[in-house]
Amino acid sequence: MRNMLRTALLLGCSALIALPAFAETALSFRYNDPDPEVIEAAIKAFEAENPDITIELERIGWGDSRTQFLREAAVGTGPDIVHIAFVWPLEMGSAGALLPLNDLIEKNGAGAGFDDFIATDLARDADGKIFGLPWTADTFSLVYMPSVLEEAGVEVPKTWDDLLAASRTVTEKTGKVGFGFPAGGGPTNTIWFLVNYYLWSNGYALVEEDGNGGFRIGVDTPTLANSFKFFADFMGDGGNPKSNIAFGGLADIGSLAPMVEGDQAFAILPPNVTKALIAAYQEKSGTTDVPYASVGIPTGSVGGVSHMGGRMLGINANTEHPEESYKFMQFLISNEFFSEYLTAQFPASKSALAALEYPAGLEGYGMQLPNARTWGAYANGKTPIGTMWSETGREFGAILVGDKTPEEAAQSLIDTINEMLDG
Repeated sequence: MRNMLRTALLLGCSALIALPAFAETALSFRYNDPDPEVIEAAIKAFEAENPDITIELERIGWGDSRTQFLREAAVGTGPDIVHIAFVWPLEMGSAGALLPLNDLIEKNGAGAGFDDFIATDLARDADGKIFGLPWTADTFSLVYMPSVLEEAGVEVPKTWDDLLAASRTVTEKTGKVGFGFPAGGGPTNTIWFLVNYYLWSNGYALVEEDGNGGFRIGVDTPTLANSFKFFADFMGDGGNPKSNIAFGGLADIGSLAPMVEGDQAFAILPPNVTKALIAAYQEKSGTTDVPYASVGIPTGSVGGVSHMGGRMLGINANTEHPEESYKFMQFLISNEFFSEYLTAQFPASKSALAALEYPAGLEGYGMQLPNARTWGAYANGKTPIGTMWSETGREFGAILVGDKTPEEAAQSLIDTINEMLDG
């Protein structure tokens, strides 16, 4: 009996020793876009290939994501991997919230090489520290509905002034929306993009390099006031319903309901929103037809300039698992991930973008990308883009409700940016 018991114990120990000897690493990934089901499917595939790593998907809206992560990182918490805007890595890196990726990139590589990514100037600081990997790329294009333009007897606008004139004509002749855009002033407002595009297209900028290693305001008060007034003139009779002041960010698809119904001529949109618009129309109409077309944004005195936008991925400086976190990031930037999962967005690598074929309705993005610029001098460490973005929306909102004139709003915004530059 004693020998049998001893044999059983030995066999039991042998069985235990024979079990797989790996420890499971639990990571968290915070994702901000409104299509988590895509990421959930990708996570399952990654976990199947890497059974020693599990990924918990966290969700948050873009309006809260920046401040929430900075608060968490400051006290040693937060997700391991974060989904961040192009313009946040340097700010978050200087705050100690993001882990420098240089050693991980040198050891493991990064796609086709770090220099194959776009917007690397927004990920790498003056000391050469890399705080993010560019993940998805986008810019904006002018999306329009040819049937509405034909009904109103207008041509596709080439300049900003053409757009205002065409928008007014559409509303006057058809009663439909001309150029509709969310006019609310929240922290992720749309007017930030429109005002900057208008300024850039006319040779100005809110912030520019001063030629001496510093930065300065790149626009005067009358010019900025004119840009505010230009977009305020669209409200009401100018073709943008006053009800659109209830919508702020581009993800507020409610402001595009008239376009889904065939009752709006123009919108300036990023590609993921355009794809969602096409899908909504097709679902409503029970068709596979694409009723929209797109071109580059309207031009000013120096062309039609938009921003090279997109998202990056970063690693929390507090993570206990940098290697595993970077392994998941490598999966997210892979060609496999974009071809099988995140098909609604464009990869942020030069080689991948050059090989893209743009489907119907999205041809304008191929036209506009060569004329897109990064935020450049805006991401200088003194003027957080998130703050300027929010302040621009607040000042435009003050104009629309009659609290400020365009001149007062422009001066207030310039004063705010100057205070940050002097701080």
